[in-house]
Order: sequence, then C-alpha cells, then structure tokens
Amino acid sequence: MYNLIIRNALIADGLGNPLIEGDLAVKDGRVAAIGHIEGNALDTLDAEGHVLAPGVIDIHTHYDAQLTWDKTASPSPALGVTTVVVGNCGFGVAPAPEEHRDSILANLAEVEAMSLESLRAGIDTNYETFGEYMSLLEEKGTYPNVAVLASHAVMRTAVMGDAGSQRAATDDELEQMLDLFREAMDAGAVGLGSSSNENHRGAGGIPIASRFSTDDEYRSFAKVLSEYDHGVFMATFGEMHGIPFVEEMSEISGKPGCYAAHFYHPRQPERGLRIMKEAEAARQRGLPVFTQGSCQPLSLSFYLDGAYALKTYSIWPTTEDQDELRTIFSDSDFRNDFRDAIKDFDSARLFTGRWEWVIVAVAGLDKNKDLEGKSVLEIAVERDVDPLDLFLDLALEEDFKTKYAFYLLNMEDEGVAEIIGNDGTLISLSDAGAHNSMLCDAGYAMHLFGYWSREKGLFDLPTAIRKVTHDPADVYGIIDRGQLTVGAWADMILFDPDTISITKMTQHFDLPADGERLLRQAPGLLGTWINGTQVFDGNDYVDVVAPGHILRKFSGEPPKLGMGQ
Repeated sequence: MYNLIIRNALIADGLGNPLIEGDLAVKDGRVAAIGHIEGNALDTLDAEGHVLAPGVIDIHTHYDAQLTWDKTASPSPALGVTTVVVGNCGFGVAPAPEEHRDSILANLAEVEAMSLESLRAGIDTNYETFGEYMSLLEEKGTYPNVAVLASHAVMRTAVMGDAGSQRAATDDELEQMLDLFREAMDAGAVGLGSSSNENHRGAGGIPIASRFSTDDEYRSFAKVLSEYDHGVFMATFGEMHGIPFVEEMSEISGKPGCYAAHFYHPRQPERGLRIMKEAEAARQRGLPVFTQGSCQPLSLSFYLDGAYALKTYSIWPTTEDQDELRTIFSDSDFRNDFRDAIKDFDSARLFTGRWEWVIVAVAGLDKNKDLEGKSVLEIAVERDVDPLDLFLDLALEEDFKTKYAFYLLNMEDEGVAEIIGNDGTLISLSDAGAHNSMLCDAGYAMHLFGYWSREKGLFDLPTAIRKVTHDPADVYGIIDRGQLTVGAWADMILFDPDTISITKMTQHFDLPADGERLLRQAPGLLGTWINGTQVFDGNDYVDVVAPGHILRKFSGEPPKLGMGQ
C-alpha cells in the first residue's frame, strides 16, 4: 500500500530528460515507483496531464529569523519551493551569545531591509549556539527542508561584538571564530556564507562585520572548510573581491565556490558576461566555481524616508526623521548635488539614474491614484518638470506615503539570457524572507517556466526544471532531492505548463507587529508536496504536521554541473 499515487502526469525527473507520461507513487516520504502503477494508495490524485516536477531548491534565502515563528516559510512553498538555504551573505541569527544578540538582530534588519520591530516581536531566541538553533528549528518544525550556512558576519559579531564592524580580528579572535565555524560544520552547516559587498551595511550604516575581514582571514576559513568532506563557500562580493578570489577559496578548501550576485547591469553590460566567463574558465581548470544569478528584473520598492536603494550615495541623508528629510529634500543645493552625483556611474551603487525605471507603485493620496504604474520620467515629461524634482516633490506632497519601485538590473533580455543560459549559473537570488516591503522574488522558478521557457523559448521545459532543482542540489551536495527518481525524497510540484507564471506584487501587513511585506502568487501552480506530504493545494497552505527536514548531511561528491563530465 502506497501513501500517495499521482496518476496521469507528465513527469519531469529534474535531470533534464524528456517528460514521460505516467504515474508516480510515494511511500514513507520517498518516490517508490514511476510508470504505470497498479497498486493502491491511501490517497490518489489525477494530475490530468499536468506536469509533475521536483520541488524548487532555493539556495539564496534569508528566512533565518522567520522560520522561528513561521513554519511555512511563506511565501516560498506556495511558489513551488520545497528546500531553502539560509545564512546567505554571512547574515543569519546564530550563534547568538546573549550579550551580542541585539546587535546581530539589528545588523540583520538593516542589511536585509527588514523591520527590526517585526524581528524582535517574532523571533524565538531560545538558543545561543549554532547547533541549538538547528535543534530549535527541528523542534518547531518547518514546511520546507532547510539547509543552514554558517554566517561569517554573525560569527565575527559573536566573538568581537561591535568591534567586528570596526577592525581586523586579532589572532586570538580569529581562532575563536574558526572554532565557531567548526562547531557549525559539526552541527550540520552546509558551508560558509560571507560578504564583502560595498552595499552591505549594518545597524547605523556601518559596514557589515565581514567587510573588515582580511584576505588571510578568508583563507583561514577556507582551510577549516577543507577539513570536512562536504561544504560550499557562498560569497556576495563587490569590487573588493571577484571570481579569482572565489577560485582561490575553492582551491584551498577543495569545495564549490558560489559568487553572488550575478546580474546583467544596464550601464556596465560587459561586467556580467566577464564574471560568467571567468567562472567558466575556473571550471575548465577543474575548480568548481559557480555564480548565483537571477532570471528576473531586480526591483526594489521603498518610501522616501527609508530609501534603501539610495543609501549607497554618500550625499543621501542617513536620517529617517521626516521633519529633517523635509528640510533636506526641499533644499535646492541638495537637489543639485544629488543630480550631479547620479551622473557619475559607480557599479557599487544600486540606483543607476534611469528615471524611466522608477515607478510610482503606490500613491499616498487619492487624487494621485492615476499616477500608479507610471514612471517618474513619464510623469515629469507630462508636467514639464525635472524628474528628480518630481521624485522628491511628490513624496513631500504625499507626506512620505508615496511608494516607489526601482527597476535596477536584469532589464535587457539578451544579456540576461546569456547569463542564465550558462551551465555554471545557479538560478536563484530570491532573497526570500528579506527586503519584505521592497520585493518578492521567491517565485523566480515560476517566472523561468512561464516567461523564459514557454514564452521566450530559451530553454525547453525539462532544462528549465533542471536549472532550479537538480543543478543547485548538485553543487550544494543536497542528497536525494531536486529529482524525481525512485528512492529520492518526494519533494514535488504539480503545475499547468500553459498557465504557470508569477503575478505582480501585492501589499500586505501580516508580519509580526503588523509589519509590511509584498507577496506574489503563482497562477498555474496546482500543488506542492514536501517529503510526500502536501503543503499547498493550489489555493492555500494545508494544515499538516510540518514535514520538512533540517538538513545536516550532505554529499561530498564534487559537482558535475558545468565541469565537463
């Protein structure tokens, strides 16, 4: 007797092979049979010719805190995700010694643009060590499977306190950090997450702690990683480090290196292609170096009193006091200086000066509702005013209730297609759980299936599915997931290939302390199963005992992806 049989499906194995018509049976959480199945089951579902595929493995999320109060990891399972990796970019919540816990949380809130009030209201802090955090997640239960990266910046803060964001570590401090890293790896960490990106700032605008790491500190972490038979080095780098340094870390550790963030930049188109080719050359030399790229345009939504995307400009005010901002934004000298600043291109800055890509997402006054969906440039032309003046004046008129959306990167299909089409590009970068009021990119796989596969024809559907299932599992050593083969865990999604897509973002206030977030839905997604248990029925989450596994064991086999094998 099987637990579940899904009949009359088009089955994708996740390995890129052609779809097959048939049935799939589940027993004890794993795929038990595929083909024409005669047996009986406790539950049977007719797929009606829809596609049954492995669940999406999202290797770039920030659910570290949210998982302690939200077992569903909303919205990811409702967008086809069955496994998430947290601790990315070196930002997490463990280890958290009591004396540094508030700093760790405040830094996370700032760097990932989260509501600190929501984090403080929601998080369960009944842990201190990395291992205790993993056990806490197991005790609470999770819908998705969860793999956790040891967070570099957090370990620095746990050892050095606020000094971690001020200076290099002493030899003794470094040894304490390495001990914490070993403790995390022994407890089941999937690897190390870090960042030296110039856009990453902690509480008060200070650089995040890992930005003060020397190259030798990084090399020391890589040497510790070499002591284990599994692991991955994930790093969000900017101008300070690039693919050559990731390659060095991979050579020292003997483990895969993953560079983020890999986008197509409108004012620096050669950069994304250069990063892709450098990683490809490293793989040709036998080193498993990969990038994390997005298949979606990157947008950030914000109010002008919390303009995350503009804080990379030194002239932009750090205060969020509205009275102070009214004075600053009304000053003609400030406007002229900022107008000059955005003329100078700097790849470290998020905003590229393209006013046609700045959209009025939500108007704060009823009389301005007709502006929603229009670009700042479009409105400025209609009113015969300067775009920067329009941008500031509208927010002042609406008492900072105007919500803007910046479309920043990945706006040109041709360049994006070349990057995501490369075998060494791991499609992810959802940032799910972070930037809640600014974006919701957790449904990137649905966009890949609907836009890039069905509409643009960049991939056939089996290849598109492989790119977001088997490929990340291969690089991260996630065992028996990302594929529908007999014996694999039954992490599955059922969808209509003719309608699968992603909706526009909608505004909600359902985080702890009534925190704001943006959400999307996935039309055409008919169901999500994790370890054989249905958690999403196409309309809503299913109320079940949380079926997710906290992953602690990973394959030590080198990845085959893009390695010429």
